[in-house]
Amino acid sequence: MEDYPEELRTPPLSLVSILGCPELHPSISAALSSQQPPMNLLALPDFSKASILARTAKTRDPLAPPQPPAGILKKDWLLKHRTRVPAAVAAMFRADQVSGDPAQWLQACSDLENLKSVIQGRNTKLVVILVQAQAGDELSEDVTVALRKRAEIDSKHLLVLIERDETEWTKSLNKLKSVFTELCTTYYKDEGRRIKARIEKRNFSSVELSIRYCFKVAVYAEFRRDWPEALKFYEEGIRVLREMIGTSTRLPPTQRLVEVKAVAEQFHFKISTILLHGGKVIEAITWFRKHVRSYEHVVGSPEVAFLHWEWFSRQFLVFGELIETTSATVPDTLSPRFGSADNALTEWEFQPAYYYQLAANYLREKRTEWKAGMFGCQGNNK
Repeated sequence: MEDYPEELRTPPLSLVSILGCPELHPSISAALSSQQPPMNLLALPDFSKASILARTAKTRDPLAPPQPPAGILKKDWLLKHRTRVPAAVAAMFRADQVSGDPAQWLQACSDLENLKSVIQGRNTKLVVILVQAQAGDELSEDVTVALRKRAEIDSKHLLVLIERDETEWTKSLNKLKSVFTELCTTYYKDEGRRIKARIEKRNFSSVELSIRYCFKVAVYAEFRRDWPEALKFYEEGIRVLREMIGTSTRLPPTQRLVEVKAVAEQFHFKISTILLHGGKVIEAITWFRKHVRSYEHVVGSPEVAFLHWEWFSRQFLVFGELIETTSATVPDTLSPRFGSADNALTEWEFQPAYYYQLAANYLREKRTEWKAGMFGCQGNNK
């Protein structure tokens, strides 16, 4: 399990970004990471770094026919949305930057316009934060109204942080956290709804895209801690994935099986983690049974059978680790309701050692197949 990337092993946290006033970023980051659930901050010291938030331009001939997806899951999509695509962006200015000196006001307006153009095309929400030294140093209403118009935001999304009064600073941070939480929930819900509409309308050209969209909707649901919806779409994605094994011709058979199993492993890990996180040990074990039954005999060509058994062994190893590290209560004794009437769960299936032993057995099968393949190659070369 430690070999899995962190973005797969841990649930995604809402991501927000702040530009400007870098000396205040550590305090704000600490406040966001200490709330429940925590929130990650992409802190950019000044507005010259705003281009980091821009979408990657896609150059394609508009007259060319649509191309099939490069893979079932888009490479680094999950990592990108966890670390580089914020749900909300805050432009932070000190009060003296937007009042008094006309040159500073024009610079602030220019920074805002640039930031708006960078996030244009995304559903990213915009917030403006004004930093004041004391509670009494209030800006004129003309300034705040002008800023809101420039930013094109509601009044509740223009916030004031009071820097030199501990009580006011805490109140300001709490309000900021509340606004960020609301905007992040809206962003991830809207993004999930947008992709779900494609699934419902079947607005895609390949089965690979259907699986990819299920994955995206599930991840957006995880961002919101909506575990039932995440589970629903991970299960739908892996159902469609299983059906495409014999139908997809995008890759040669061996490469196709390797890709399908790699994606199935990610979906299965997510499903198992969510079930165990929710205390549903029996459901997780039942799901694992279904997972291994679905792929046990999907070996592929004999010369690469060792790849299958390596993958199959890892499924047992990782699930054993999940059972061992889960905080869910594992029943001490079994009752007839565990499993189905025809295929009841055994006490062993609640023990990590059971899965570790089977992982070792299938690893030996991998070695056997690898040696057989090597001897076969040597025989063919004679």
